[in-house]
Amino acid sequence: MGNEGKRSEVGMRFLAIILASLLFGASALHAEEKKATEVVQSVIGDPETARSGLLVLQFAATGMTDSAARAYSTMIAQNVANTNRFIVTDHEQAEQVMVKEAPNLLPCFEIGCGIQMAKILGAERVMSGHISLDRGFIELKVKLVNVMDNEIEFEESTRFDDNTMDRRLYSIAQAIAMNTPLRGQIIRANETLVVIGLGSNDGVRVGDRMVIYKNLSVSSEQMTAIGQGNTRRANLGILSITKVGGQSSEGTYFQKIEAPHAGEYVLTYLDKRKQISLISYVRKELDTHLRHAFEVEKEVIIQPISLLDQDKNTWIRKVRHMEQERDWWQMWMTGTSIATGYYLVNYKNGDEIRLMALMGGLSYSAIEYFGAKANLKQLVQEGKFKGYLEPTFNPNISKGALGIRYQLNF
Repeated sequence: MGNEGKRSEVGMRFLAIILASLLFGASALHAEEKKATEVVQSVIGDPETARSGLLVLQFAATGMTDSAARAYSTMIAQNVANTNRFIVTDHEQAEQVMVKEAPNLLPCFEIGCGIQMAKILGAERVMSGHISLDRGFIELKVKLVNVMDNEIEFEESTRFDDNTMDRRLYSIAQAIAMNTPLRGQIIRANETLVVIGLGSNDGVRVGDRMVIYKNLSVSSEQMTAIGQGNTRRANLGILSITKVGGQSSEGTYFQKIEAPHAGEYVLTYLDKRKQISLISYVRKELDTHLRHAFEVEKEVIIQPISLLDQDKNTWIRKVRHMEQERDWWQMWMTGTSIATGYYLVNYKNGDEIRLMALMGGLSYSAIEYFGAKANLKQLVQEGKFKGYLEPTFNPNISKGALGIRYQLNF
């Protein structure tokens, strides 16, 4: 009995020690996870890695009403907002502000005025689009431009019907997110490993490569010359991701010229083609130790900006040619209609062949005339979308009048 009591007492003590160890380990693990979560949350508030602002303009339309185009603009804005990569301002929200701040910029369908609106709203990017109805299918073209340097970051076109609309709009929103730079902050770094505040929730995957960089303040002489406070991006190395968690990831150095520290940054693209292009460019820079200065303006001066499209001259030639075609066939249509009317009024035997020829000429010239007008209208829509036309807006419009006109900007 005495031996059994001792064994039972020893067993109870051993079990108590095991339970205490487990509780201590769980407590330590919970504290470590909580600490990591707090570090990640503190990173989110950094302006360098915060979600960027995106202004979505109302899409220009061909073959459908403005209200339908506005509805599609709203839908694509909602899909882009669902990627959690941007703070989206749609056209309705923007118009409420612009009516008070800059009514001369309304209405806005194209990038030129959109950039000025984005600067007023504090958005870093602006998206414009053109939507048209063609034989039961809807064709959508979108363009995403960086406000800072006017670079076209994304351009895509797609066709869909009612059955494929949701999938197509979702795909475009995901493509926009993948083609936009993804920035994160370094949580911890040593000689071999780097932990960053980006994870699977941000789209990061094992094997992704990222540029490690830090921001440097420019010298006082440069600040004086520029006239405003700027920073310069200095690339330090390239990181290869080896482990991915929900909110953080771990990676090793693929290449480095300087050891990074906690609080510095990483940059990449989720789109593989852009990621490879970025890494290749930075590798050449690191191999030669040549630093490219990327100026990041901290203050934005609102001023008129115009984008030069490479195909503008081609578009101008098409417009002028189509105007000549319209005027030519209008002249023929007018002449044949007058001659046809004359022979109908003064009809006599033997005029049948002459009258049939004139009526055939009238019909053909009318078809060509209205075809040229339709083509010219389509070119005008293209010009509005690409920013070749300068819109003017009359706020004092009469009831039922649109109050908008366009003039050729060349």
